[in-house]
Amino acid sequence: MEGLPKWRQNEAQSITLFLVLLKPLCSQTVDMTPLFISTALLLPLRSLAQQASSSWRKPNITTSRDDRVSVAEAAIEKALVFIDATNGQFSDPGDSYGLGGTLYSQLAEFDLATNQTKYADVLQRYFLAAGESLGQYEVVNFTGDYFGIISPQLCVSGGSGFNTVHRNYGHAAALAYTTYKIPAFLQYAEQVWWAVNSYTLSQKEVDAGTLLLKSFALKSTCSGITMAGGTFRPFGRREITTTPDMNAAATGGFLVLSALLAEATHNIMYLSAAKASADFLQAHLLNVQNVVQDTISGRANDSCALLQKTVEASYNSGIMIEGLAILYSITGNTSLYDQIGKMVTAGIPYSGWQSQNGIIANGATKSGDMFFVRALATVNARNAATPALQSYISAYLAVQFNAVIDLATTKGSNIYANSWVGPPSLSFAPGNQTNAIQVLIGAINSDNVTTPSTAPSGSVPSPSASNFSPLSPPPPHKSSSHVGTIVGGTLGGLALLGILVGILLWRRCRAQQDRDMAIQQPHSPEAPRINPFDLGYRLMADL
Repeated sequence: MEGLPKWRQNEAQSITLFLVLLKPLCSQTVDMTPLFISTALLLPLRSLAQQASSSWRKPNITTSRDDRVSVAEAAIEKALVFIDATNGQFSDPGDSYGLGGTLYSQLAEFDLATNQTKYADVLQRYFLAAGESLGQYEVVNFTGDYFGIISPQLCVSGGSGFNTVHRNYGHAAALAYTTYKIPAFLQYAEQVWWAVNSYTLSQKEVDAGTLLLKSFALKSTCSGITMAGGTFRPFGRREITTTPDMNAAATGGFLVLSALLAEATHNIMYLSAAKASADFLQAHLLNVQNVVQDTISGRANDSCALLQKTVEASYNSGIMIEGLAILYSITGNTSLYDQIGKMVTAGIPYSGWQSQNGIIANGATKSGDMFFVRALATVNARNAATPALQSYISAYLAVQFNAVIDLATTKGSNIYANSWVGPPSLSFAPGNQTNAIQVLIGAINSDNVTTPSTAPSGSVPSPSASNFSPLSPPPPHKSSSHVGTIVGGTLGGLALLGILVGILLWRRCRAQQDRDMAIQQPHSPEAPRINPFDLGYRLMADL
């Protein structure tokens, strides 16, 4: 087994141990058949739900890492051509200022993924220019009608369907600080945090029933659970005091920003805020299918029913998953780990935002989604899932990468379409471009995230080696290899075969024992019987 990942070695050793344990069992009159049969059936089913679908389009990345870096960099450089250096914005910043923040975040993430500082100076200039120029659009502390955190806006695109627009300055500043350790970026991130915190309910405000920025009485609980931790979504400065909506995008964005700041500063205030946001999302916006819904009212006497949009969007789940993954890497809390697993397993095959080919396609325009992609990449980078689930995620991310480079662009143009299922576009749009850039960046270190970690698939791996690093460092350059997958599948088959052989050996041993007892000890009392379900629980827990 030399050369195999440690978790595969552990799995093989577990099978060996299982067979060794058969010998002492043969000396007892114990009916273990139900246990063995159930174990044989459950082991292969454990990972069945986390295997790439045969209908997925191209779930493997064959492009070299150097080429992936080049493709991502070319897409970024194309976007930068359309940035006005005097204000750090795309054209018409009154409508698109949030997209500038999205690109800022991606500049820092690209440098972090490639272990360089290429865009550090550019980001300092752009943040300074943006902060000075956006006041005319009622943007203060990088927040305006839509927060400077992660707040997707659904708007009509071409008369029908939806296109996701992103507001991302807080995330960009926090990530830039993590990447470059330049204090100004931390100050920008904290400015956004304090601005959004004023829209977020604390338990004290819930108990008082009032929030300074709202003109109505607050709802204290829904289903007996506090509304603390929820963030109100502003629809505009004129409606800021009357809007009762608390949505997943605003609350999830505050969760991510708080978690990033907790990681960067080790300040318990940010960690507590992140936990409160996560608790609110799980209690009030996560449905029984482990899919995040859109909105709930925070106004007293309003219904606790969810105000779900007619078209479910992947970004709601994506933002929450990203926040939980960062929280897990800080705290190592196994309940967060379990919830991440449930949400990822539910979200990847969810038909509400994709077809059978596995390509994300939200709404009538079949828009891609950078938030769900970034969330899954964060889960893998922070080791917040089992090796089996990480492999499942990697295959899904490969589908998105291949769709973006094959179907959403014309070769050599470096311009990307809104829909990742095609057709490509030769017309540049900031939202389309930044959406695709996130996929390209997420694929840069795919060699790293597709390699199983050292933990066995049934246990909770430790958070990534550096609890305060949102992305793993780039891996050594190497060609793709599926040997581990092939060997792993072989071992899985051998494991099942070993269990079946074990059952036959035990039954043979049992038959021999019965004959011996009939001859030598015809009147011996019955040996104590073992509860197979109790033992089965312990064995499965060990596995």
